[in-house]
Amino acid sequence: MEKEKIFISHGDLILDKIYDDNLNLIKQDGGGCNWNDLYNLSLMGETCYAIGSKGNDEEGEFAMQTLATANINTDNIVTENKRTNIMNIIIPQSNLKDNSILHSWYSPITNEYTMNFSNNLPTSLPKELEDKQLYIILDKFLPINLKFLQNIQSQNCKICLDVGHIRFFEHFTKQYLIQFFEMAHFIQLNSNVTDLLFERFDVQNEIEFFQLFHFDLLVLTKGKKGATFVFYENNEIKILDKQPEVIATIVDSSGAGDAFFSTVIKEYAYCNKIDTDFVNHTFQLANQASRNVISQVGSRINKNNN
Repeated sequence: MEKEKIFISHGDLILDKIYDDNLNLIKQDGGGCNWNDLYNLSLMGETCYAIGSKGNDEEGEFAMQTLATANINTDNIVTENKRTNIMNIIIPQSNLKDNSILHSWYSPITNEYTMNFSNNLPTSLPKELEDKQLYIILDKFLPINLKFLQNIQSQNCKICLDVGHIRFFEHFTKQYLIQFFEMAHFIQLNSNVTDLLFERFDVQNEIEFFQLFHFDLLVLTKGKKGATFVFYENNEIKILDKQPEVIATIVDSSGAGDAFFSTVIKEYAYCNKIDTDFVNHTFQLANQASRNVISQVGSRINKNNN
C-alpha cells in the first residue's frame, strides 16, 4: 500500500506588502517562496503542513490565516515575541519589465528593516507524519533549517530545494551548503543564482552541478526563455531545454518561479520515472501555472483557476 504523501515547509512566515510606484498599498497577502509553494500544492489537492514561526502581530496572524484558509495544517506554527517578516514589493504602473519589480527587505514608507529570521523554529516533525511519504520544501539555508532536516528520521523523505535568491546562500561557505545539497533530491535553480552558486561549488554549469550531487532532478528556470531539465535516463545524464510556446503579459512576476516549482514538485511526487515524457508533460503544466500567476497581482495561484 502506497504511503500518504505529505508536503511540508519550514521557516518564518512572511507577509507580502505590494505597492504601486507611488507607494500606494495595492494588496497584502501571504508571501515567501516556500509558503507560496505549500499554498499552491494545497490548492492542487495535496496535504500540506506548515512548520515554523510568526510574529505576535496582526501581520503574523494574517499570514498564517492565508495558509489556514487554504487547508494547510498550521498547528506547528509558533508565535514569537517579534515582528512578522515583511517582503515589500513595488510594481510599476507602466513600462513593466521582468526586472522592474522591486523586492525589498526595507519598508518603502519608513525605510525600516522588515526581515528578522528566527532561530527558535520548531525542529521536529509531528508524530503523526513519521510513517508518511514526506516532501520537504525549503528555500533558505539557515542553521535552524539544517537542524530540522537532520532531525528527520524517516527514510520516506524527499528534500526539495528552491534556490531562487542569492541573498539566501551568499554568506555561507561551500562546506556548510554541502550539508543541504547532499540531502537533496530535487533542486530548482533560478538563472540569477547560478554564477555565484557554481563558483561556490567549483563547477562550470548545471551538468557538473548535477553530477556533483546526483539529484533525481535538477531544473534551471530562465524566465521567458523557459527551463532546462537535467535528469538520468537509461543511466545517462539527459538535458532537455524547454521553451514556452506562449509568452504571457506580465502583471506581477513575483510568483512565477514558485508556481513552476510547486507544479514540478507535485508531478515529481507522483511520477513512476523521470524521463523525456515526464519532462514534456511537466513543463507544459508548470509553464501554464506560471502564466496564470504572472497575469495577476500576488505571488500565489488563484483559487479560481483550480
